[in-house]
Amino acid sequence: FGGRDHTTVLHAVRKIAEERSKDAQLNHELHVLEQTLKG
Repeated sequence: FGGRDHTTVLHAVRKIAEERSKDAQLNHELHVLEQTLKG
């Protein structure tokens, strides 16, 4: 991932999950994006 250490990616995943659990609008937007990407 662009020369980044795997812990940077893990931190990003955890941070997004944390923010998503606190923000309903963000959660909805990410859900829509996931569904779009899945097809």
